[in-house]
Amino acid sequence: MIYFKKCIVLVVLLLLILTLNPTFLLAQDNYGIPFEKIKNPTELQDIIDTFDRLKYNFIAFKEGEKAQELIVEFQYQGKEEVKGVQADKLFVESSIKSPGINTSKPSQMIFWLDDDELVKMLQEGQEIPIAMADTIKEKILQAVFFPFYHFKELNLKEIASDSKVTNSQEMIGEKEFDIIEIEGNNLVEYGLKSGTMKLADFDKFIMMVSFDYITLEEAEAEFEKGEFEMIEIELR
Repeated sequence: MIYFKKCIVLVVLLLLILTLNPTFLLAQDNYGIPFEKIKNPTELQDIIDTFDRLKYNFIAFKEGEKAQELIVEFQYQGKEEVKGVQADKLFVESSIKSPGINTSKPSQMIFWLDDDELVKMLQEGQEIPIAMADTIKEKILQAVFFPFYHFKELNLKEIASDSKVTNSQEMIGEKEFDIIEIEGNNLVEYGLKSGTMKLADFDKFIMMVSFDYITLEEAEAEFEKGEFEMIEIELR
């Protein structure tokens, strides 16, 4: 009889586990996140090797109103012979929209790089002298890929341990991806009141594709709220 009762308990427990929503299970245990697969490409060569194309937007809010919107598109356009070398050709287009400022024409830049060494750079169709271009290359690319640099500073394992973690499927461009969502509160270490991060599973790696946050008042940040979203992405 005791053995039978134990079996009943085990069966009921198993049924509860099988009928639980996976979202609930993940919300109880952040170990459902394969942290070792998380990738935030910040090295230029890593970005070249990873992406054929990506497009994202970032919206900043101040006093409850949209203060600025940044849209960035990156394209890897293959190898091209420039000045006697086979160089990687990168195309970057960005536009900023702010209230009262007319920025209808996007800014365009083209880079040719040979093993991370700048060979040629065009800005708005005008070639920039190589000495000048080389000094501003890193700053420009860091500005273009600033979300990745920001994400790299986040300790997601620590944040997830005290956050609500759920999973779902969402479309990015024309493709559907498995998404892990982390909703964190009181992220004082980062000057944030709250932050919601979404990680997309690209099979070989997982990457941040969305980040909405509200800053702490005492952080005295320029913007009180920010929304980052990856709109399109194509891998190499």
